[in-house]
Amino acid sequence: MSFVGSPEFSRMRVSGRLPAPKGIALQVIQLTQQPEASNQALAKLISSDPAFSARVLKAANILFANSQRPVTTVLDAVMVLGVRGIRQLVFGIALISDYGKGSCRQFDYQRYWAASLLTGIAARKLVQQASLAAADEIFVVGLLGNIGKLALATVYPDEFGTLLAQSDGKTFAKLAELERHAFGFDESELAEAILADMNFPKLFQGMVRYVWQPGNTDAVESSREWRLLHLLHTAVLLAECLLAAPQDRQGLIARLKSQATRIAMDGEKLAQIGDDSLIEWREWSVFLNLGFKIGPESLTEILQTAESDAVTDTEAPLVHVMPNSYPLRTLVVEDDPATLKLLETILREAGHSVSVASNGAEALEIIAKELPQLVISDWMMPKMDGVTLCRKLRQSVHTSNLHVVLLTVHEDPNKLVEAFEAGVDDYLVKPVSPKILFARLRAAQRVIQLQEELAFDREQLQRFSKELTVANQRLQQLALTDELTGLPNRRAAMERITQEWSLTLRGDRPLSCLMVDIDHFKSVNDRFGHPVGDLALRHVAQILSQAARAQDVVYRFGGEEFLVVCPDTDAQDAYHCAERMRVEIHSIPVAGVSPPLQLTISTGVGSVKAGKLTLDELLSQADQRLYAAKQAGRNCTIWRD
Repeated sequence: MSFVGSPEFSRMRVSGRLPAPKGIALQVIQLTQQPEASNQALAKLISSDPAFSARVLKAANILFANSQRPVTTVLDAVMVLGVRGIRQLVFGIALISDYGKGSCRQFDYQRYWAASLLTGIAARKLVQQASLAAADEIFVVGLLGNIGKLALATVYPDEFGTLLAQSDGKTFAKLAELERHAFGFDESELAEAILADMNFPKLFQGMVRYVWQPGNTDAVESSREWRLLHLLHTAVLLAECLLAAPQDRQGLIARLKSQATRIAMDGEKLAQIGDDSLIEWREWSVFLNLGFKIGPESLTEILQTAESDAVTDTEAPLVHVMPNSYPLRTLVVEDDPATLKLLETILREAGHSVSVASNGAEALEIIAKELPQLVISDWMMPKMDGVTLCRKLRQSVHTSNLHVVLLTVHEDPNKLVEAFEAGVDDYLVKPVSPKILFARLRAAQRVIQLQEELAFDREQLQRFSKELTVANQRLQQLALTDELTGLPNRRAAMERITQEWSLTLRGDRPLSCLMVDIDHFKSVNDRFGHPVGDLALRHVAQILSQAARAQDVVYRFGGEEFLVVCPDTDAQDAYHCAERMRVEIHSIPVAGVSPPLQLTISTGVGSVKAGKLTLDELLSQADQRLYAAKQAGRNCTIWRD
């Protein structure tokens, strides 16, 4: 069972002390959780608080600073961010406003928010650079990634303050160990539970669980989840480097440089992202009124002044990786132990994960379990050679796109043609030159990265297509539904009766409709007020729907008027149906109104067989008979002239 479902987390939620939005922010979040919430309703609610709406507008403009036009209205902000995006952003802004200080004396609230905000900004820029996910969502994940620490300081201020004092200067792992001993869980588990409780995507819940120790995740190396997690961890280290005192930066810089190699980012690009993040952070800090100040140094200056022999960090060991690398899952298939060891060592030092096999048959078993991105295989091997292995890989839909590099001792054109016809992507001549191997790897990395980005784009397009389909269906439903009563509206009524009219013409079937009007409805509004009038309309709509037959459909036609379409129904049967509805409404008072409110209705029946009347004449007939029912004293049904 995850921590979000544990009794401890339930008690924390019930206590009401977990960091949570208040006031207008809470109302906005509650509204976004309603499936029928519209963009207009969200914008109206946010705009009801001028100060809060100004912050939302400012945040949206910063997040979409590179868009073609600025976000000028709250409705624009809601539309560009989406319901989920606005909920997450409002959640983050509200927490910064409401938890800028607290009762845990050992906890530096201002520094906490400075680091969280800088992490969110840097994470967004890193993700934009890598084109891996929606950058505005990653910003909020970075902002709230360490929310478990704030929660502990809020719920257990004294106990957590003691732990902070005990762990001063020690690693994150040491503090987490102390937390588990004291509370039975650590801040990462709590952060994951809070995001799960706020309905964040599961991918982001797992990211905050392992953001400080990404090596503990079980995500497949180089997968999208793994890359997003390591990008977020890079943003955390970047923020810590900028916030740390000069004498405390050495180890952080070493960790940051090491982490940059894991995400295939060179020092110059990393420094630029850090500098841009710091500039944007200063802009955010002004309108969010953050009291924390960051020193004048840019990340470029910090990295330039750092000593070249920085101390290796114990939590994230340095790996010597060639510039601009893209870590790959590789499989080396070689029966010569010396060549196998050489290739394995070179690839591991270059930052790639490596599996090994001694022949093609063994390689197929490993590929079925691990699905590497790159296969480097010798040609001549026992049991199954490299060319045969390649042919088998190309025959399976799951392995047909694997990048295969063949090792060979000769460059005979005929033999190479045979290899390429079997599906080999590239070849290396033995003995292998590390320089040539790196060149071939860079070519393979470009191809593999492009393939994965295309696959991700297809996945995103499919997701967007599904979301668009759902949104269009919802808009279609809203366009055909009366908001007050929940009945189909006039537009839906005209579409349906037109369809039934066509069936009547083709099949020589009867068709009837009932034009229903609430008697003396104006006096209800005048006597009780419009809220009771709305209640009366919903009351009549509900009874009409309940009293209608299975094939009949009730519509709100306008004002206090309703239309009931009765397919395959002649005038007399339609009259009996109308009378049943009239009796039901007359016998049941409107609930919750004092003094009691008893309503009556008048109904006109229109009925026709194929070819006798036009559709307009049918509706006109029902309308005229409704008028006749009104003239006859109301509370009655007229079904013939």
